Amino acid sequence: MLVIMLNMISMACAYDGNPAYWEKTLKIANYVFSAIFLVEACLKLYVYRKAYFYTTWNKFDFFVVLASILDVFMDLISGAKLKALSVAP
Repeated sequence: MLVIMLNMISMACAYDGNPAYWEKTLKIANYVFSAIFLVEACLKLYVYRKAYFYTTWNKFDFFVVLASILDVFMDLISGAKLKALSVAP
């Protein structure tokens, strides 16, 4: 619960016109929290195996972890590579 609360606080600290150092700090915090949640999901999957997916909260948690991994990968890809995915002309 503490890690979830800290993650929420770090997300709430973002604002329009962030200084570059603050943007980088929040980005690193996002990576750290994503890694913590990924490790938690992997450990639970290891322990519960198929039974992990019997609980709706675990399904939701797994979806959120996958979304955060996708977010990290999209953040690491350079802007030039993402231009192909742009819908704007």
